Amino acid sequence: MIFRLSHHKQDWRPTVICHAGILHVLVYTLVFFISLMAKENLVAAQQTDIAILLPSTASGLPEGDVNYARTVSKRYGQMLRSIGFTADEIQESSVANNPRFKINATHPYRLIILPLNSKISVTTVPLLNNFVARGGKLFVTYNLADEVATLLGLKTIKWLKAETPGQFSSIRFDAAEILAHEILAHEILGLPTNVKQSSWNITAVESTTPNTKIIGHWYNSDGESTGYPAFLVGENGIFFSHVFLSDDIQTKTQLLAALLGHLIPEFQHAIAKREIDLITSIGHIKNLDDLTKFISFAETSEAKKDLQSGKTLSIQAQTEYAKKNYHTAMSTARDSRDALSKAYFLSHLSDEDEGRALWNHSGLGAYPGDWERSAKELADAGINIILPNMAWGGLAHYDSRVLPKSKKYTEYGDQISQCVTASHNNGIEVHVWKITWNLEGAPREFVEKMQKEGRTQVSADGNPINWLCPSNPKNVKLELNAISEIIQNYKVDGIHLDYIRYPGRHACFCTECRKRFTLATKLKIQKWPADVLHGSGKHSSAYTDWRVEQITRLVRLIHKRVQEIRPEVKISAAVFGGYPSCVTSIGQDWIAWAKEGYIDFVCPMNYTEDDTYFTDLLENQLDLLPKGVAIYPGIGATASNSLLTPDAVIGQIHHARFLGASGWAIFNYSPNISNTILPAIQMGVGRLKATPPH
Repeated sequence: MIFRLSHHKQDWRPTVICHAGILHVLVYTLVFFISLMAKENLVAAQQTDIAILLPSTASGLPEGDVNYARTVSKRYGQMLRSIGFTADEIQESSVANNPRFKINATHPYRLIILPLNSKISVTTVPLLNNFVARGGKLFVTYNLADEVATLLGLKTIKWLKAETPGQFSSIRFDAAEILAHEILAHEILGLPTNVKQSSWNITAVESTTPNTKIIGHWYNSDGESTGYPAFLVGENGIFFSHVFLSDDIQTKTQLLAALLGHLIPEFQHAIAKREIDLITSIGHIKNLDDLTKFISFAETSEAKKDLQSGKTLSIQAQTEYAKKNYHTAMSTARDSRDALSKAYFLSHLSDEDEGRALWNHSGLGAYPGDWERSAKELADAGINIILPNMAWGGLAHYDSRVLPKSKKYTEYGDQISQCVTASHNNGIEVHVWKITWNLEGAPREFVEKMQKEGRTQVSADGNPINWLCPSNPKNVKLELNAISEIIQNYKVDGIHLDYIRYPGRHACFCTECRKRFTLATKLKIQKWPADVLHGSGKHSSAYTDWRVEQITRLVRLIHKRVQEIRPEVKISAAVFGGYPSCVTSIGQDWIAWAKEGYIDFVCPMNYTEDDTYFTDLLENQLDLLPKGVAIYPGIGATASNSLLTPDAVIGQIHHARFLGASGWAIFNYSPNISNTILPAIQMGVGRLKATPPH
C-alpha cells in the first residue's frame, strides 16, 4: 500500500511591494480602488440580468423532475459564474409576484433560462409572452412546453432515447447540414466547432418558421451524423435538445458564452472582462508575480517559454479589450490562460510516495471493454490507484453468486477480473469500490424481494426507500458475503466502501428498527417515530447513537472478515468531508473507524470549487485523524457540486500536498477526464511512472 503521511512543499503567497514614492502609492491605490469599484458596478449591472425559472409541482410535474431541474440549474449557475454572471433562481409558482416580470418593470430580466420545464402554468404563459415581446430572450433546454415552443418558432416531434450506445456523443457546429442556412455557426462569434456530450436521450424538434435555424447537430461515437438537431437559434432565443452535462465542461462554457453573446450583444463586454480577469488566476496562484516565481522555482525551460507566451498574449487581450474588440479579446485571453496553465502544470514536481487515485463510477474504465487501454493511460499519467465501482447493494459487474449480475457484466464480461489484470500489468493498485445499502440499479425483482421481506428502509413519513436497512442482520450478512466473495476470488489490493451511511436524517424508521432500538436501549417508545426524530424527539440523541452503531458495526465486521481471509487487503472509505456533522446527519463516524483501526485510509469527498473551503475541510480532517491512517482528500473534478478546470484540480492537489495529505483522489475517471485532467497531471504532479503495488 502506498502511504504518504507528511509532505510539505514551498507555498508561494502573494507579496507586497513597497514603493519609495508616497504620492505614487496614493495614486496607484486610488486608481486600484476606482477600477475595483468599476468592476463591481459592472458585475452588479450584469448579475441580475439572468433568471433561471425552476419548475414546480404546482404545474403538474413529478417531484423527481423538479428535484432534477434544481440539479441542472445548479450546474448552469456554475457555468454562468465562470463567464462573469450570476442568475436569480426563481420558482415558477412565485413568478406572478416577482416585480421584474411585470409589464411595467423598471429593470426586467434580459434572459430567462428554462432548464427542465415540460409544463408551464397558465399564470406564467402571459408573463413569458410579455417578456419576449419587449425583447427578452429565452434559453431552453431539453423540455419544450407547447407555449414556449411557439415563442421559439419550434414544434416538438418526439422524445428520443438512444437506440445504441454512443448515439448522442458529440455536437458539431461546423457540419455540412447547416451550411445552407442563413444563420451559420461561424457567424456566432466564439462558437466551438464541436462539443463532447454523452447524452442518453434528446427531444427531437423541428422549426416552424424560417427565422429559427439549426446551428448544431448530434453525432455518434463513430463520428457520424444522426440527423437530429442539437441547437436551434431564433429571434427570441435558443433551444438545446438535452441539458448541459459535466463532460467537456470548459468547451461547453465557451459555447454558453458565445451563445449568450449572440443573443444579447451587450453581454460580450462582461464576458470579455471576465476572461481577462481570469488570465492570471491559475490553480492555487492568483496573480502574475506569484505565478512567475512559482514557475522560476521549478526551473523548467519549457514552462518558462509558455509563461512568456502567456504574458505576451495577456497584453494583446487587454489591448483588444480597450479597443472594444470583445470577441478577439475573449479568444486571446483564453489562449493566454492556456499557455500560463501549461507553464503551471509543468512546474509541479512528482511525488513517488503519495497515493494518486481516481474513482471510476462506471466500473468500465474510460473505454468500455478495454481495461488495458484505461490502465495504460492511467499509468502513463502517474496514477497508482484505481477505485472502480464494481458492486452496489444489489448489483455486481463481476461473476457474483451473492448479488445479481449487471447488464455491464453480460455485455462486457467480468469487470473485476479484467481491471485487476490490466491494472497490475501497469503497476496500478485496484481497490474495488463497493457501495453498501443503496439499491440503485438493482433488478426490480431483487428490490421487490427485499421490500417484501421487510429489509428496505422507511422514511419518517412512512414512505419506502430503496436502501437496505443497516440494522437488519440479513442485510449485514449480504454485505459481508459480497465483500468476502470479492477478496476470495480476485487479487484485489483493497476494498473501498461507499454509501456506508444512512441516506439522511429521514431514515430509517421501519418497524424492525423500532424493535431493535427498544431492545438494545430498553427505552419505552410511545410515539414512533416522533419520539426519536432529530431535534424534537425526547429520545433523539439515543437514536442517533444507535444509528451510528449500525453503520460502525458493518465496518467493524468487514475489517474482521478481511483480516480472517486476506489481511493484506486494505480497507478504505469514501466519506462526507464535514465532520462531526456527518455523525448525526447520516450515522457516519469515520474518525471512530480510523481510531479503532478498522480502515487503512480514508477519502473524504471534499468536492468544492472553493480552495479555502477545501483547505479548511482538510485541515480539520488531518487534525482529527490518528497517525497511521492515510488520507487522500477527494477532489471533485466532475462532481454534482463542483466542476473544476484542470488547473483548479492541480491547485487542490498542491494544497493537499502542502498540508501533509498522504495523496489525493479525483472523481471521476471518464473520457472527459482523460482528455482534460490526465494530461495536466502527466505534465507535472504525476510525471514519474506509477510505482508498482507493494
